[in-house]
Amino acid sequence: MRHREIPGTGISVSEVGFGADALASGWWGDHGDDDAVRLLHAALDRGITLFDTADRDGDGRVESVLGRAFADRRDRVVLATKVGYDWRGAEPTGRGRRVMAQDFRPEAIRTAVEDSLRRLGGDVIDICELHHAPRRVLTDPAVLDTLDALVAEGKVRAFGAAIAEGARPGDGRRLIRSKRMPLLDVEISIVDHDPGAELAGLAHAAGACVIARRPHAWGLLEGKYTTHTTFPPGDPRAHLDRAWLQEGLRRVDTLGFLADGRAWTLAQASLRWVLDRPGVASVIAQMHSEDQLDEFVATPELPPLEESDLARIEALIESGFVSPPEPETAEESDIAETDGAAVTAAV
Repeated sequence: MRHREIPGTGISVSEVGFGADALASGWWGDHGDDDAVRLLHAALDRGITLFDTADRDGDGRVESVLGRAFADRRDRVVLATKVGYDWRGAEPTGRGRRVMAQDFRPEAIRTAVEDSLRRLGGDVIDICELHHAPRRVLTDPAVLDTLDALVAEGKVRAFGAAIAEGARPGDGRRLIRSKRMPLLDVEISIVDHDPGAELAGLAHAAGACVIARRPHAWGLLEGKYTTHTTFPPGDPRAHLDRAWLQEGLRRVDTLGFLADGRAWTLAQASLRWVLDRPGVASVIAQMHSEDQLDEFVATPELPPLEESDLARIEALIESGFVSPPEPETAEESDIAETDGAAVTAAV
C-alpha cells in the first residue's frame, strides 16, 4: 500500500482508507464490536492506515471501537473524525432517521473534540473535520481561533472540513482560497463526480488536498444491486427514494465496459478513477468483509485505466450517462453494404 502526504501537516495516509461509519449501521450488518475490531485489524495488516469516522457514528460507538482496536498500535494508524452535530439531542423521525441540529459554537467544538479524543484514545486526534459546517462557521474568527488553539494544545494535528452532499461549490472554493485548512472531505465517484472532483483539482493547485468519500456511490458501483434491492431499516440508504436507486443503476449500467475482460472489477476501476484525480490524498471505502479488503487494497497496484476508458468515462459524464450507439462490427458493415447494393439493383 502506497501513502500520500497531506500538505503542510506531516501526516501520511494510505491511498485507500477505511470508512468506519459503516460499522455503526445496517450497511455492514448486525455485527458486534469484536467482529469490528477483527476487521479493523485485518485492514491494518493489509496496509490501510487511514481510518475515518465521525463522532455521531453510532453515537460515539465507532470512535470507541477504533480506540479499542488500535490502543496498542496507535502509532501505526491515522484516525480521522468529524464534529459539529448535536447527536445527543437528535430526534427520531422514523425509517431509521434522526434530525440532528448542528452546534459550532467555539465551546461546543472544544467539548466535542475533547470527547472524541477520550473515545479514540492516544494523545492527539490526527485529523478532525468540521462536519458539514455552513459558510459563516468556516469564516468565523472565533471558530478559527478555537481550531488554532486546539492544534497548539496538541489535541489535534490538523483540521479540515467535510463538505456536505449538495453544498454550494462556492463554499469549498472559498475555503481552498483562504488556505486555512490543508484538506477537504468531499464526495467523488464516477457517477456523482462534481463538485468533489472540481474541488480536488482546485485544492491540488492551491497546495492542499481532499479525502474522497463514497467512491462507490453508496455501494452502487460495487455492481451487486438491482432495481429490486431493498435496504434494511438500519441502513442509511433505506431513507432514499426508489428514483435514486433506479437512476444510479441506470448510470452504472453504462459503465459495464470497465469490467468486461479487464484486470479489475467495476469496484476497483471506480476506486482507481477517483484515486487518480489530481488532489486526492486518499479514497475512503466502506469495507464489510476480508474479501472486500483484499479487493480494494489491491486497487492501487493494478494498471491504471486506459486512455480510451478515461475518454469514454468523460464522454458519459458530459452526456449525463447516455450510452453512445455500439460501433458496427465488420460483419454488420458487410451486411449493410450488401443490402444497399440489393436495393440499388432493384431500383
